[in-house]
Amino acid sequence: MSDNPVKLLIVDDHLFFRQGIRLYLDDVVGIELVGEASNGREALEKLDSEVKIDVVLMDLQMPEMDGVKTTSEIRKNWTEVKVLVLTSFDSWDKVYKALQAGANGYVLKDIKPDELVAAINAVQAGGNYYGSEVAQKLLDRISGGNRVKEPDLPEPLTDREQEVLTLLGRGLGNKEIAGELVISEKTVKTHVSNILAKLDVNSRTQAAIFAMKNGLI
Repeated sequence: MSDNPVKLLIVDDHLFFRQGIRLYLDDVVGIELVGEASNGREALEKLDSEVKIDVVLMDLQMPEMDGVKTTSEIRKNWTEVKVLVLTSFDSWDKVYKALQAGANGYVLKDIKPDELVAAINAVQAGGNYYGSEVAQKLLDRISGGNRVKEPDLPEPLTDREQEVLTLLGRGLGNKEIAGELVISEKTVKTHVSNILAKLDVNSRTQAAIFAMKNGLI
């Protein structure tokens, strides 16, 4: 285990699935499973405890409180916690709603173990993660299968902000964007803040959705 492993909470109403994730992650260096919950209410109770949690692996369809509502509550009360949504092909509406609520990414439940680890690490690093097989389906869903004309923004994005938004839409974190553009991480943070303000959105995920929906990337 690394000195600072990612502290993970699994939220899913299927015990068998949680057990499978737990068995796999037991052998993964750098990720520590610190808790499990069978629904959103239990998840919020775990987050309200003294246990440190970095990333929540979130199912969408659960009793008592679903993943969309739970994600929204996490964004309101634990802004530093990352949410990685678990989904299946029959829940596109909920996926979109979860991303609008502030989820940092989503993966399919039949994801390969090594990709799951990559997704967890990506959102923990401040990036977004969109499973390659479902990203296009989500884009088709939100744009009707067609890119639309770039919208008229009250204050247009600068060329550099456009570059940052493109990389943000690819799921890169601030450090990775800084490396790609050969600028400081502090400068990236400033650009991201300006982008969120100009697009009138509250999170990086919402900015990426806006950009995809409106043909900006």
